[in-house]
Amino acid sequence: MWCYMRLLKVPWTEKKTNKEIIQMADVSERLLQQLMKQKLGYAGHIMRGSPGPLLQLSLEGKIEGKRGQGRPRRNWMDDVKEWSGLTSYGDTQQKAKNREEWRDMIANLRTEEGTLFIDI
Repeated sequence: MWCYMRLLKVPWTEKKTNKEIIQMADVSERLLQQLMKQKLGYAGHIMRGSPGPLLQLSLEGKIEGKRGQGRPRRNWMDDVKEWSGLTSYGDTQQKAKNREEWRDMIANLRTEEGTLFIDI
């Protein structure tokens, strides 16, 4: 959405909804849904440990030092947890270990008005 806003030269101070931005950009939500499916598919690949321990360490690793002030930034795994409907990284990783369940979850993914739901 940030990229669309930049392309359309819409300042962030204009409180536009995701739906309004998508309509202004004249793109369907299917593009957004396809990106979400690809991200979840890649996340499952990494969590199963297929590419090796380095990528998995980048997801699970901690950064030394103090965190900056304010609300924590949204990270890559926050999206994966939210879209998969699971609450913790451990639950998400357990589900990703079973390829069939993970693929079924991704296949049943759909968006409604800028939010993501999973058909069960």
